[in-house]
Amino acid sequence: MKSRLPLPFGLLFILFSACSTPPDVSNGTLAHLSPGDMTAGQTLKWSPKAEAVPLEREGELLKGAFSLGSPGTGEFNVELTRSAASSYFDQLWIDTDRDGERQSEELLSTEPNEVRYKMWSSFKTVLQVEVQDPETGERVLNPYPVSLWYVEDLREPQTEHALRFTRQGWMQGQVELDGVLAHIRVSESTIDGLFTIEDEWTLALPDSVHQLYSFQQDRDAKRHAWLGEKAYRLININPTGRTVRLEPIDPGVTRAQELLDDDQLAVDRQAPHSGRVVDFKTDFDAAERDARNANKTLFIDFETVWCGPCKTMEEWVYTADAVVEAAENMISVKVDGDDFPELAKRFEVAGYPTMVKLAPSGEITGKVVGYQGVEAMAAFLAQ
Repeated sequence: MKSRLPLPFGLLFILFSACSTPPDVSNGTLAHLSPGDMTAGQTLKWSPKAEAVPLEREGELLKGAFSLGSPGTGEFNVELTRSAASSYFDQLWIDTDRDGERQSEELLSTEPNEVRYKMWSSFKTVLQVEVQDPETGERVLNPYPVSLWYVEDLREPQTEHALRFTRQGWMQGQVELDGVLAHIRVSESTIDGLFTIEDEWTLALPDSVHQLYSFQQDRDAKRHAWLGEKAYRLININPTGRTVRLEPIDPGVTRAQELLDDDQLAVDRQAPHSGRVVDFKTDFDAAERDARNANKTLFIDFETVWCGPCKTMEEWVYTADAVVEAAENMISVKVDGDDFPELAKRFEVAGYPTMVKLAPSGEITGKVVGYQGVEAMAAFLAQ
């Protein structure tokens, strides 16, 4: 299940080729890109996993620093503070120009928001990320929109402090491919301020430019992308994100067939579904007691309301006949990890969904993390 919520560049050419030797990057079609225009109302509806900035307490301040862009270009210092009117951190100073001086425009303010027993302080700004162009040796400044947030748990004291952030921007341009003026977008999968073949991209025809901003069209930069029924691959990405080279390829498959092959949920949707569902209880204590008294295995499904893969399993996996049958001889219970953090801690839940099997004796006899398809879940329950 694709779920990536809501940055870019390096000192070396990062090349990609199916051959054992690097491609001749003088070949291929050169495309020039520039930072995406977020003021035009377009946004990317997803982002990679956030980066964490460890914070140290100094009196009433929380201080930290992080780097983006080419090595040796300096750090972005940050300080979290509380205003006189707030009980929570509602101000963030971030040294956006990395000059060590406080400027009024570098102080961000927010209204902390409580969500599911946690207080969120969220901020947005635009950094200036410096990247060295390996072709010219010049230093390029890329505007780098970011979202940042700090979370306080209202139920227990903070023992570790971290500011998290993710990229909001992308690089975009036009390029003529086989006589067609195509639109191209490159964005980060790894938040480091450098564009490489480890990031992501896509192509779009002039009459479907909106697809540049669609997660469904997003491609790993190591994979080819489609322009109509023709496929192209990246052979070079400049770390600045300002230029890429690409070439046509024959992927050996049609676009329609590749869509079918890439549909990871197809096999789960096609599994027999007769209308039955796994009978999940919602009271953990009662379910644990019933399983112990009946000498049955307790199947625990840890989820949260914001977990996309959890919702997909609810729709296609826990309604599949094979999974329903595998769970018939055990007691099943759903636990929201945000509502019951003590249970999440007891079973060492680090991500969602997490599925646990518990013997009547209390011994954990099985545990899996992440989306499990029909076949995998039926096998896990039947073990």
